[in-house]
Amino acid sequence: MLTEETSMEEDQLSILAAAIKVEKFGFQLYTSMNECTKDKKGAALLRGLAKDEKEHRRILEKEIMRIMPSADIPSIKPAERYLKIIPDRVFPLELGKKCSTLEGEIEAVEIGIKVEENSIKMYSDAVNLVSDAKAKIVLEELAKWEENHKIALEQNLHMLKTEGSWYGYSPILEG
Repeated sequence: MLTEETSMEEDQLSILAAAIKVEKFGFQLYTSMNECTKDKKGAALLRGLAKDEKEHRRILEKEIMRIMPSADIPSIKPAERYLKIIPDRVFPLELGKKCSTLEGEIEAVEIGIKVEENSIKMYSDAVNLVSDAKAKIVLEELAKWEENHKIALEQNLHMLKTEGSWYGYSPILEG
């Protein structure tokens, strides 16, 4: 028999499962972008972003296990309302010639910015849908983290468009 508490728990797990899918996509996107970016500062930024996305996924999985220690994470179905923000393809640019051009890098960064905007919205919305106080804190922190990613990408997009080179991002480059 499903109780209201079980139903709320399942909803929370479903939201966290959707977030994991977004983080997997972000990891794949930044890993793919890194593989075709020739600029050392740009590649370091993208490796740092991919590393962060992997860490976000770990945090979300840990949160699922805190809420339901017996959870089988791969079997949790993501909330339908969030599936629409997960892009169909991991890297919409053809790898190769276009990828390593300035125009290709600009297009890839613009895609990254859109992914971060969607992640920020998803986490911000999810805060209002979960009842667990600790889950709310985790989701708020992830939204802030994604906001920092967006800012770093926007700074690099500006530099790519005006200077034709990557800006990088010191905290990521140094860490």
